[in-house]
Amino acid sequence: MKLEFRDFGGDISFDGEIKTVLCDSTGNGWRGLYFTDMILGANGRVSIEQRGLHFGLSLRPRDQIFRHGTQDHCFNEDNIAVLQPGASVSGTWMGEFRNLNLKIAPETIERMAEVAPNRTGIETQFISARSQAAVEYLLRAVSVDLQGGCPHGALLVESVAATLIRLFSTSESGRRSVPRLRSSEAALLRDLIASRLSEPLNLSHLAEAAGLSVGHLVRAFKASFGVTPYQYILRARVLYARELIETGRVSLTDAANQAGFTDLSQMSKTFRKILNLTPSAVARQARKGGRALTDA
Repeated sequence: MKLEFRDFGGDISFDGEIKTVLCDSTGNGWRGLYFTDMILGANGRVSIEQRGLHFGLSLRPRDQIFRHGTQDHCFNEDNIAVLQPGASVSGTWMGEFRNLNLKIAPETIERMAEVAPNRTGIETQFISARSQAAVEYLLRAVSVDLQGGCPHGALLVESVAATLIRLFSTSESGRRSVPRLRSSEAALLRDLIASRLSEPLNLSHLAEAAGLSVGHLVRAFKASFGVTPYQYILRARVLYARELIETGRVSLTDAANQAGFTDLSQMSKTFRKILNLTPSAVARQARKGGRALTDA
């Protein structure tokens, strides 16, 4: 199968077999972000002319070669490919493997990093996945979210993109001291999130409301609250849903909807992750007149 296409900051020529598309973000309305997770067939080649940023993760490749400039990078283990704006890269492989890719368009780089795409300090590199375990964790999290119907909307992938930009940035902007939110900004964001838990939230909305850039928001929010916006919103939704359940006046499904979860299944998974409890356990304890114990 030969394909040539332009998407989210890159011109791609692909010659190979796509055996299975586990997920892609087409149709999700993400602004300047694109994600795919697929199984590629036994043999193939690809060439990429990059304008935005590209973070790729190859899992269980048998024989994979990337060529950048005059240098070849050979792998037979899990690896990460980071492509900077302007990079020209070709690749070949033998053997079926899984490939996850997050692509960030130039205008989104500027919005998140607060610098021009070619000034992030991110350099094209090909490294063992063992040396940056966080990358696999982050990209797998986006894949799981997409395969589950994208319950977190754009919030998770925006957070992942901002984290990866900061992780690989070597520029002065990437290494400058971390700012903190002013008390008025922190109060505004706290109230905004609390009032809109039932609605989809993303970093762009929060940044616009506070009069900040997305990049500044991500750094300052973590410095001020101790967690990322994504983590803060998840926990706020869990605590609000718990309060609703403990009143005994709403069903678990209604509690999930009012707290901004897509369904009861997503709420249950998030409860277990944050409280080490299920919503049902909270409801049972509330009926007994007590509060379920939690590890959180």
